[in-house]
Amino acid sequence: MIELVDADLCNGCRLCLDTCPTDCFRLDTVVAQRAEQPPCQIACPAGVDMRRYLYLVREGMIDEAIGVLEECLPLASVTGRICPHPCESACARKDVDEAVNINSLERFVGDRWIAQRPASARVIYRAKVAVVGSGPAGLACAYVLARKGYPVTIFDSMPEAGGMLRYGVPDFRLPRAVLDAQVDYLRAMGIEFRLNTPIGRATSLDDLTNEYQAVFVAVGASRSRKIDIDGKELTGVLWGLEFLRDANAGKPAPAAGKKVVVIGGGNVAMDAALTVNRLGAARVQMVCLESEAKMPAYAEEKRQALEEGVVIDASWGPRKIVGRDGKVAGIELVRCVGVTDSAGRFAPSFDEGETKFIEADLVILSIGQEADLSLLPDDVRTTASKTIRVDPLTLQSSRPGVFAGGDAVSGSATVVEAIAAGKAAAVSIDRLLKAEDLRAGRDVKPKRVMKPPKERIPHIPRQPTPWLPVRERSANFEEVKRGFSDDTTRLEAQRCMTCGSRAIIAYPEDCQMCIFCERDCPTNAIYVSPDKTELPMMAWR
Repeated sequence: MIELVDADLCNGCRLCLDTCPTDCFRLDTVVAQRAEQPPCQIACPAGVDMRRYLYLVREGMIDEAIGVLEECLPLASVTGRICPHPCESACARKDVDEAVNINSLERFVGDRWIAQRPASARVIYRAKVAVVGSGPAGLACAYVLARKGYPVTIFDSMPEAGGMLRYGVPDFRLPRAVLDAQVDYLRAMGIEFRLNTPIGRATSLDDLTNEYQAVFVAVGASRSRKIDIDGKELTGVLWGLEFLRDANAGKPAPAAGKKVVVIGGGNVAMDAALTVNRLGAARVQMVCLESEAKMPAYAEEKRQALEEGVVIDASWGPRKIVGRDGKVAGIELVRCVGVTDSAGRFAPSFDEGETKFIEADLVILSIGQEADLSLLPDDVRTTASKTIRVDPLTLQSSRPGVFAGGDAVSGSATVVEAIAAGKAAAVSIDRLLKAEDLRAGRDVKPKRVMKPPKERIPHIPRQPTPWLPVRERSANFEEVKRGFSDDTTRLEAQRCMTCGSRAIIAYPEDCQMCIFCERDCPTNAIYVSPDKTELPMMAWR
């Protein structure tokens, strides 16, 4: 009989699970007594427990994997498509071969999750919560609080819920049907949506604080940051977010046959370029201050743009937009030789002696976003950069009971960072309504697993995310990134090393004392009874 698995020596490599002929072992993926997190979880702003749900996927326990995501990732079908997956950059599997394709596995589980119909969340508390904004931060906060038993109402000025997920992210990255299913899931939980209800007009923030016991402001950064450039008033000059909002609402600017220049190097600029390309532009050219290697857009979006024929002019800045008869005729550029100053602050510098002119019929300016904070009363303080000032730990604003998060606080952020803010605000609101300390224990940093398994881990090729062929992308908004099949999902989940897990003896009575586990353990963590007898290698077959 197996006598001991030394938890201090075991690194969870699973070799004993894979080789035990009588299936005596199981894996503890929680390991509560060690309070360690794997590198992927620490890198995730939302603290998603990848170790646990990926192990369940590996074992074919999809419903149980959904249960894990229900606890820690409210919008898995969304993040599985548009998250920049910092978890993969931190994945310890890179020291063996390649990082686990966590993003595609997350999408697989998320899509199975929203295909289910939830039971209505049970309302336990009388205290009501208002959420202003139905983007990722607002949806995440509402989801967590509804699960805790609070009645939650989401207010949004737009006719449909989703915020920038709906009006800023194109269909080819996040299909409307997926977002609709996600919103319908939250609605079926019992979360109330009041759409076409801008706060600050007929209903003020003061009205909300009088009716609701807590308010979370998550209005996002829904307006393009404007720059003063000669020619901005010409017909044919558009702003990035507003262009995308119109395109996503089915009323895009005419682009067929036009020469288009997009100014900016971020994700909104990329989405604008890829969108106008699908609307039939004759040529799409991106111009950005940064070098191509330092463009802030995600690497896979830049790759997609290049695949689809978008030309990138890096290290150039706009000098003026040139017009003819009141319409755009082109844009004059000047060479950018530096984007920041010696202190790292944004302060572009130019070589005025190097300029060039690009013909254009349409110029889309996409050089950043900002929040519309006109709904805020004077006692809710803001920053010099036009964001809401909050306590960085609790997200409470200068008005007690009013919390804020997402792009309206942090500036432009990723979807998973916005979700993390919504989750953090929900914790604070729950504590406030229970008269608990909002700060206690929340500044403790998790310990990182120090010795992920490497020894004797077999090399297994990473399963790549399927992409729609380039020839099939033009003139349509069909989703470009595709999902995994059941078989591919199981293959890729096998690659997760469940860093920090520990083997446990689940069925000691089944042990035949063949000592394969003790002999093969790379860390010498397993000890079989002193009555053991080493059997011939093939004796158990």
